[in-house]
Amino acid sequence: MTLKYESSESPADDDVAYIRKHLRAYNRAQAGDKLPHQHIAVYVRDENSNIVGGATGEVTWGWLYVEMLWVHEDHRSHGVGSQLMTKIEDLAREYNVVGFHLGTTDFQALEFYLKCGYEVWGQLPDFPPGHINYSLRKLNHDL
Repeated sequence: MTLKYESSESPADDDVAYIRKHLRAYNRAQAGDKLPHQHIAVYVRDENSNIVGGATGEVTWGWLYVEMLWVHEDHRSHGVGSQLMTKIEDLAREYNVVGFHLGTTDFQALEFYLKCGYEVWGQLPDFPPGHINYSLRKLNHDL
């Protein structure tokens, strides 16, 4: 069998989906598929129904991965981010998660996540160059 390698700087969505599908099938075969896999989100809107903040995540293998947290500049430092984190963690608890994890950089929200009870378990220097990327976790104390 002859194999041909190709590179792409803009991979086709179908090709990426194909790889994702087969990787997930392999992962389920190894780790089991009894645990839920669910995308979740929490939003906050203003009086005109405009989104002014949100948190998104994925519950998989018994953990919530917080993918994104964003709050509009006008609403920062007013507890909105803390409320979003509490609400997405509460939503994830419905899936009996062991804990929560996320990533941030030194110029994003490290101090904020530490105040939310997260702890640093890993660091990647120079990602991006000149900065540090942190991996954080927080155990679910409701278990």
